[in-house]
Amino acid sequence: MQAASDRPSEWLALIARWAVLWRVPGLEQRLTVSFSPRLRRSLGRCVPAKRIVRLNVRLLHATAALLEEVLCHEVAHVAVHELHVTRCRPHGPEWAALMRAAGFEPRVRARLSHDAQSVVRPARADRPLYEHRCPVCQAVRMARRPVPQWRCAACLAARLDGRLLIAKHTGAPR
Repeated sequence: MQAASDRPSEWLALIARWAVLWRVPGLEQRLTVSFSPRLRRSLGRCVPAKRIVRLNVRLLHATAALLEEVLCHEVAHVAVHELHVTRCRPHGPEWAALMRAAGFEPRVRARLSHDAQSVVRPARADRPLYEHRCPVCQAVRMARRPVPQWRCAACLAARLDGRLLIAKHTGAPR
């Protein structure tokens, strides 16, 4: 098995190939790719407007296939930004089409195994849910993260504050 860190010249060639495939030739020349030890919870980050891609340093010890998938994922964000003047969702259909064209399944969430050799998909039931409950009318909304800016529409219409109480749950929604 060849480690990902043994192939830096091939990454540039891969990006160039994807750029031609995605009709954004020369993207590899305008792109900055770096590895960051500060990335702890994600495999990669991207700032499309600045054409910056940062990858988790643990990917240097992962398989070449895993690094290529993560690199393609992040570079596709930059390509979507260059192709579409209007705002697109980060993992919307435009991005998914580029991933499929490059030969990858468009995955949004994944994490490295302890040996950094493979991706482990988090189980949905293991991820917490957050209940947003109106203390006045008891309306409930569930989300995968706390959203403090949400308000109860019915209470706002009645000229009340509309603030929701947020409680963390694990497992399925109640």
